[in-house]
Amino acid sequence: MATTPTRPEPSPQQPTAHTQPIAQQPIAQQPIAHTLPAQRRSLWRRGSAIVVGLLIALLAAGEFMGWSFLRAPAERLLSDKLERTVRLGAPFRLHLLGSIRLDVGSLYVSAPAGFGSAHLIDARDAQLTLRYGDLIGLEDTAPYRIAVLHVEKLDAHLERHQDGSASWQFKQDENSPDRPFPVIESLIVRHGTATVIDPLTAVDVKLEFDTHEGAADQHMESKVQAQGRYRQHKLAAKLVTYGFLPIASQNADSAPVKSTGWVDYGGVHVAFEGAIVDLFGKQDIQGRFTAQGPSLAVLGTLVNAVLPTTGAFVIKGQVAKKDRIWEADIASARVGSSDLAGRFMFDPRDGKPYLQGDLRGKHFMLADLGPAFGTRNADGSDAQPKAGRAVPDRPLNLPALNQMEADIKIDLAYVDLGSAFDKPISPLRAQLNLAGGKLSLSDILAHTADGTISGLISVDAGMPLSPATEAGTKTKDGMETRDGTETKDGSSPAPLTRVPAWNIDLGWKDIDLAKWLVVSKQRKQEAKAKGNQEPPAYVTGTLNGKTRLNGTGRSTAQLLASLNGDVAMHIRDGSLSHLIVEVLGLDIAQGIGVLIRGDESLAMQCAVLDLQAQQGVVSPRVAVVDTPVTLVLIDGKINLAKEQLDLRLVAKPKNFSPFTVRSPIRVRGTFLDPSVAPEAGPIAARAIGAIALSFINPLAAILPFIDAGADKPSTCAEALANYKKK
Repeated sequence: MATTPTRPEPSPQQPTAHTQPIAQQPIAQQPIAHTLPAQRRSLWRRGSAIVVGLLIALLAAGEFMGWSFLRAPAERLLSDKLERTVRLGAPFRLHLLGSIRLDVGSLYVSAPAGFGSAHLIDARDAQLTLRYGDLIGLEDTAPYRIAVLHVEKLDAHLERHQDGSASWQFKQDENSPDRPFPVIESLIVRHGTATVIDPLTAVDVKLEFDTHEGAADQHMESKVQAQGRYRQHKLAAKLVTYGFLPIASQNADSAPVKSTGWVDYGGVHVAFEGAIVDLFGKQDIQGRFTAQGPSLAVLGTLVNAVLPTTGAFVIKGQVAKKDRIWEADIASARVGSSDLAGRFMFDPRDGKPYLQGDLRGKHFMLADLGPAFGTRNADGSDAQPKAGRAVPDRPLNLPALNQMEADIKIDLAYVDLGSAFDKPISPLRAQLNLAGGKLSLSDILAHTADGTISGLISVDAGMPLSPATEAGTKTKDGMETRDGTETKDGSSPAPLTRVPAWNIDLGWKDIDLAKWLVVSKQRKQEAKAKGNQEPPAYVTGTLNGKTRLNGTGRSTAQLLASLNGDVAMHIRDGSLSHLIVEVLGLDIAQGIGVLIRGDESLAMQCAVLDLQAQQGVVSPRVAVVDTPVTLVLIDGKINLAKEQLDLRLVAKPKNFSPFTVRSPIRVRGTFLDPSVAPEAGPIAARAIGAIALSFINPLAAILPFIDAGADKPSTCAEALANYKKK
């Protein structure tokens, strides 16, 4: 019997097609492919941790060791980047956590080729700190900011050439602007020197730093000395601080350090006692000062302010500086013979510095204004006019008006007008304003001898024009000219500038001449010796008038030579010295009689003077004095440019004297050497009439404007009418 073959059982080690699906197999029997990523991640984490740990360990070791092995690479890198030799001397310690901090035994940075010194910096025991925030995103035009630079001993040479290239400028792209000198927030130099040579700011100065430490901090003393030239004068200065003073410290918590110091500059001596914070940084200062010298103009050059040329001065007061603002309380200022005081604020802001304040004065001498108009040089020395000239022709420093702005209130209690005037101006109030190169003294109100003087005086220095403007060209108003000529070395001439324009607009009202004008001591003494009463002033009456003049020029002489405008004056209810009238009339007999009787006064029926100026030549439109005994007419001209006189005084006596000589008087010559003599031959009556006729119409036009306060018509027109046909 046949048997059916049986299928053999599959071996567990030999799976068949009918083996159970993998999904249904026990987990223990599944493949390990899915466990590999987790293991790799774990290995990666462990590896990364090891690397980070090594880096931290390396960083910690580097920080602990001060990265001393980087000294040579750092020298090479800096030398390559700065294109100059850089040496970092041992011991070398560099720290990078939080900020870049470098301590070196020595730091040497060479100067670029073409500069006078071999090095820019040669320092010992230097500490340098840079913040990452100050380096990231630094603009091309911004200076590098150094948080800390402490040096035990320093020798620095900072030099800039006329073309603007400087030894402190490092390699930059050719199209990049020059980077300013670095800002050092905390600079400490215990010992050393620094030489600064900069023709662009006219500085050539050597600074010396020295710190002496005592047994305790309170005995520490720091000194900073300067020697050299600043602008056009020699400079010497010394500052002593009683305690350690960082040269620069922009820390808001920095404490002021008690200090004393002095500066000698061009004959000016300034002494200071007080406290200072941050000498070369914010320069916060507070204390007392004394300044004296030959001229305020020199002091202005030192402090970068526009101050007038004056006589010798002594100033005492308090000074304070907070951030950029200076404040000065001047308790006493003796300038020439004047006693002044004031309170001022000075802001050396970007663009143009600004001066604001109040100028007060107990006693001001008008003669002390002379130096500002050319009688003295800027250094205070006497300025001599040209040979044969009386008017100073020294160029005034008017272009400097473009360098500053000012707003000053003036209140002078007493203004002495000089020996010719018996009464001062008391008070004088005005507003001084300087803006855009224009200096104006406006809102002038001066009281004197029961009357007032009011108006304004201004000078517009104008703005410099482009040097590209063709030399010698002029604008329609004739105001454009060249300020200089080509130098001997062939360098470019000075840029064209506008000739300063002057304007004077003043009015006189109700000034009592009897009170205003002085009777000389000699006349008083002569009258007293003869038993006579004190003689009156040569001229009395009430003065009214106006002055409207304009001109151009860089000196007083140039201004006078260009004057245009008019000056008109009228005296009413007045009198004239009898002696003057008789001398003008050359009446010898009556002149002798005056000497016997004393100098009596003659009533003036009319006195008008209306002068016209055209390009520096002054001539009378009307010049007439009428008294009961004589009519005086004046014609001719005064040439201010040439300082020449050519006047004729015609006197028409109204009474009879056998010795009367009716020849006119001629005044000729120069301001320094005038000649007064009678003209040959008597003047014809028709000549007097011709002069009178020429005066009538201008007189009728001018009187309403200069004598509006008169309560009765002037007799001038009537007096001229009587003689115009004679």
